[in-house]
Amino acid sequence: MARAEKGPHYRKKEQPVRFEDVVFVYHLRDERQIAWHGRLHSHPEGQYELHYFISGSGSFRNRGTVHTIEPGTLHVTAPGEMHQISATDSRKPITYYAVLFDARDDESEGVAGEQELLELLGKLIARRSPVSVGTSQRFFFADLLEKSRSGKRELVLAAYYGLLAFLYSLEGGQAATRAPGDNAHVEKALAIMQGSIEGELDLVKLCDRIQLSREHFVRLFSERMGMPPMRYYSRLKIEAARAMLSSTNLRVQEIADKLGYENQFNFARAFKRVSGMAPTEYRATCLQRPDFLVARQK
Repeated sequence: MARAEKGPHYRKKEQPVRFEDVVFVYHLRDERQIAWHGRLHSHPEGQYELHYFISGSGSFRNRGTVHTIEPGTLHVTAPGEMHQISATDSRKPITYYAVLFDARDDESEGVAGEQELLELLGKLIARRSPVSVGTSQRFFFADLLEKSRSGKRELVLAAYYGLLAFLYSLEGGQAATRAPGDNAHVEKALAIMQGSIEGELDLVKLCDRIQLSREHFVRLFSERMGMPPMRYYSRLKIEAARAMLSSTNLRVQEIADKLGYENQFNFARAFKRVSGMAPTEYRATCLQRPDFLVARQK
């Protein structure tokens, strides 16, 4: 048997799904951002999009139905389907992740997992309603964003198979079980953290506000969320910093000030500890350039 040539079909197998774009939008309140992210549009054949809403007030039009945005909900949009985000209250700006990827199955026979992905997407679309997965999935999407944009084949593949595993867990009913909705104290703590991203919050103040002892709260939170509360809070700040670096003109010092860091050095050190790169390096790698964004020197 003749050896197969490594042509386009071979290259497609190397990367079964192409991530077209993965974005994180933090506090959608700028008029230019609202106009851009809120446009009514669809995507071409083969392209699916996931919208994962974390917080905020508004609505999401998808497949002819308008849904009220609920924190921790996942929406799946099929190719050709019109969809639109509408922000309705500037006091409660929308925060969300969007994952756009090409999963067309032409010339893809034998690609590991691709047909499985299409079947899982088909099941989610057939539900015709958003899926509640809880706000604790936000760091999964943050990881997906970084790996998909890494430019490294192994990490892009890790992002793809991570997405596949996430959808399998969702289909099996496990993704939502990690949500904090069944624990009022953890849910209240998450809301306080979310509202304190652009400011300061320590463990003593947090425990006072939820009226639990420090030891009991740390154990409860760690069991539910998989990490101690203040590490989670730090990651929320870095998640917001990523969005500001990739989609705003704010300078690094301005971002550090906005997020309540004592100085730019402390911010850069914290950012690198979580993201593995300096803020300026992250901006150079992940800068989004939609129509409204005006280039500015770092």
